[in-house]
Amino acid sequence: MLASFALSLLLATLAVCDPKGHRWHHPLPTDREADVLHPPFDDGQLTISLGRSPCPGINTLANHGYLPRHGLNISLEQFITGVREGYNFDAIFTTDAVNIYQPFTTTGNNNTLNLDDLDHHALLGEFDGSLSRNDLYFGDNHSFNETIWNTVAAHFHHDTISIPVAAQARLDRVNAAKAINPNFTASDVASLGTSALYLKVMRGQDNATKTKYVQIFFRQERIPFNEGYKRSNVSIGNEDIAQIASELAAASNSSRTN
Repeated sequence: MLASFALSLLLATLAVCDPKGHRWHHPLPTDREADVLHPPFDDGQLTISLGRSPCPGINTLANHGYLPRHGLNISLEQFITGVREGYNFDAIFTTDAVNIYQPFTTTGNNNTLNLDDLDHHALLGEFDGSLSRNDLYFGDNHSFNETIWNTVAAHFHHDTISIPVAAQARLDRVNAAKAINPNFTASDVASLGTSALYLKVMRGQDNATKTKYVQIFFRQERIPFNEGYKRSNVSIGNEDIAQIASELAAASNSSRTN
């Protein structure tokens, strides 16, 4: 009986660990020779990390090794595979997103991107009024900004995040940025899309998006496997994100008129 209990405990523990080969590791200070100087070790995936983007969702995939941990010279095929394995987005969604940034590649190869190539102002990954980054006007629009994120997370008073709550958090952040940034550039598509993405991705197989998952996702750029998260078992596409973005926009409009 004791052995049976121990086995059950072991299986339960294994069920909430990071998937094999995808152990989370926070980016380390780097240089362009890091992969040469520090080859992979531990689970065969952990390397010194290089490039990161202003997008927490993409950074998270690299931190888990779904995308190359070094963040350099990533092909469309690697993006498609990594985004599917990590979040279960379909190939069309990923292809459309990557194609937006392809003209801005700095890899020297028109068929690849570095993650920091996504740091291009007023596109999907970086825009004024971001939930977790500062505006370009103030300098660092790339790094996680805890002060800004805290103003967003202050709206999350319950175990799950509803559409109206997410809409109000986004709207308040946009209005706060507008109030202090004289060069504020509106980007409603990107702003609504970002909120729709975290709501959908962090919902996983649950009926609602758990607040604790979202906090980990933004603060640590980590998939909360250890806390019980399971990615969606249904493929996610453009239409799914567009639907949630539409609901967020409607909730925002309702908030303005109330």
